[in-house]
Amino acid sequence: MPKPLFSKLVAIAAIGFLCLLGGSVYGLSTGDHILLMLSILIGACSLIRFLLLLRDIRSESYYVLSGICVKREPSLFKKSQQITFKSDEGKEYHFTFEKSIKLLEGHRYKLYFRKKSNSTEAIDSPMPDLLGFEEIMEYATKAVNSQSGRMRKQ
Repeated sequence: MPKPLFSKLVAIAAIGFLCLLGGSVYGLSTGDHILLMLSILIGACSLIRFLLLLRDIRSESYYVLSGICVKREPSLFKKSQQITFKSDEGKEYHFTFEKSIKLLEGHRYKLYFRKKSNSTEAIDSPMPDLLGFEEIMEYATKAVNSQSGRMRKQ
């Protein structure tokens, strides 16, 4: 299981459990039935979301796109940014992501997208369903090591 997807699973489970536990304890101790019901509802919705994501991960119904972030342009008055991503195969993709997603120009990443019913709709749409991303560090360390080796030889 890829690390970003596992982290997302853990976060969903933790949020649901803590909302259920905290809201239930406080709701029962104060007699607040509305808070108790809302806590149970949030816990149930988190459980459903956790199980659906776990099903998608186990059935491997997600795309993995590896490549380099070529350009990142934050929108001025919007909560989104334009990302230009070049895959390892040489194809260039243009995505619109939230500003909270911090992809740095020139860095290598693996992007994980949820598969939809259409075959390539997940990646080719301007706002795909991004499940997570991770920076690929092995290429960066190899490049640094090879450059330092060249400098020593000279």
